[in-house]
Amino acid sequence: MKILMAYFSRTGHTEKLAGIIEKKLKARGHTVVIDRIEPVRRRSKWIILAKQIYTYPIIALALYIRSFRRWWMQHYPQVEEDIKPLAYPDVSGFDIVIIGGPKWAEISYPVARYLKQVKGLQNKKVWAFGTFGGPPLEIFELEMLFTPISDRVQKLGGTVVATLGISSNYHELYVLPLMKLASRIVFRRPLKSFHIDSEYAKEKIKEFCDQIAQ
Repeated sequence: MKILMAYFSRTGHTEKLAGIIEKKLKARGHTVVIDRIEPVRRRSKWIILAKQIYTYPIIALALYIRSFRRWWMQHYPQVEEDIKPLAYPDVSGFDIVIIGGPKWAEISYPVARYLKQVKGLQNKKVWAFGTFGGPPLEIFELEMLFTPISDRVQKLGGTVVATLGISSNYHELYVLPLMKLASRIVFRRPLKSFHIDSEYAKEKIKEFCDQIAQ
């Protein structure tokens, strides 16, 4: 198959994951074309934080109230960021589209803009992947990243058929100790056991690529 992989990476962790996926798909005989999503201007982490920090108390509420979380995922104010011209602004010529990026509360700003600008997703099967600082918490990390991505892809006429979320074991805002603690409490495993190079990640990446082959 002819596959387009479009992704944004700020610190290099998502890029590393994209490279692993690309290598495995090529080994299966697929043609993989890369379109790296690049912001027009690289901003400091504090500016990025300032644009959405006011929503954090609401996000905390959404974590505990399922009905409110569903509403929030459909109506929250997604911040976007200008991106450089895409190599493939129309993806209709590809069999499969893969979209990736880091989690920034929900969707990272450049990926959010990509999902507004990209054309040709009608009737496309889409795979989505992402990285985040903590362990693969079902709600806080996985649901709050992939639900809004799936909703936006659906509005463009496509369908997200599989997702892959892997821990970067890194966070720019110095909250990694809390994430390590959460990993111990929820999973009774160290955070590094969910890192890109872990056995957990290798298994999940294989499953992700196998689903594409199917």
